[in-house]
Amino acid sequence: MAPASTLVVLFMLADGSGGAGPLLEKGERLFRQGDTAGAIAAFDEAAKVDPKDARAPYLKGVALEKKGDAAAAASAYKQSIARKADFAEPHNNLGALLIARGDQQGALDELEAAVRAKPSYAEAQYNLGVARDALGKKQEAVAAYKEAVRLKPTDAAYRLNLGAALRRTGDVDGAVAALREATRLAPKDPMAWADLGMVLSDKKSYDEASVALDKATKLKPEFALAWNRLGRVALKRGQVPDAVAAEERARNAAFAADLCRALFEQKQAARAAVECHAAVELDPKNPLAHYELVKTLVAKGDCAAAKNALARFKALPAIKPEAKQQADAIVASCKK
Repeated sequence: MAPASTLVVLFMLADGSGGAGPLLEKGERLFRQGDTAGAIAAFDEAAKVDPKDARAPYLKGVALEKKGDAAAAASAYKQSIARKADFAEPHNNLGALLIARGDQQGALDELEAAVRAKPSYAEAQYNLGVARDALGKKQEAVAAYKEAVRLKPTDAAYRLNLGAALRRTGDVDGAVAALREATRLAPKDPMAWADLGMVLSDKKSYDEASVALDKATKLKPEFALAWNRLGRVALKRGQVPDAVAAEERARNAAFAADLCRALFEQKQAARAAVECHAAVELDPKNPLAHYELVKTLVAKGDCAAAKNALARFKALPAIKPEAKQQADAIVASCKK
């Protein structure tokens, strides 16, 4: 998937006709030259010269974000909005900050205000989609991403999030179309190819999925997610050695259980057990790691250890009853 949100710095050049204008121009010039502190000082002075001008606190917020002070930036954006309630840019930037902070409802409120004030604001439409996604509003998120794409059709990131959102609604064909376009717009973006490979796998188009995922790993050889997805596709195609090789490249806390599973399918029970133990240690709350450990211990004939692993698996929260029943049946079949 694309990054959760992006922030477009939209400078509004002052008209230079007196008042705060010259100070705003000075602040923007200093900002572009890399003098963030000088820019902030100029924007503060502009805010004093004209207490009603909403541009000064907005531009100060942009400079504060550049400085890495998100809390102060949020405060500046709020001051700008207080001066001009229908000012879309500070609503958008504040919404993006709230997304990063995890306040999705607050972000939603700001981003809805941004698109009400400026419906043609593609960045705000995109961020609105991100906030809706985070709140589980799947169809509404798709609508916002589609509007962002309509307004800015050449932005690959918008297509990436649209593809992911369509997949979550079950529209796999729509997701494929969006992600194919993302790879066309950004052919060197490994995430675009990895996401395309994932949805092609959903369609059981495993040959095409493998090609896309292989492209992702060539663009970014250390891309664990792409290696993991490539391994899963290889396993579905019955190419177990290839699956093992891919999962070895993906080995980390998130994907260790998949390597364990691939080794199990390769009938390397002893090595699979080692990797499953490692997966459990890396991520003790991962149900797949515990489940695969149960299977490998049974395959090894280590029934006592399998029973202990079964107990730990069943103690995990949110394990479905059918999964527990399957695990019980596997352990019941254990033979020393």
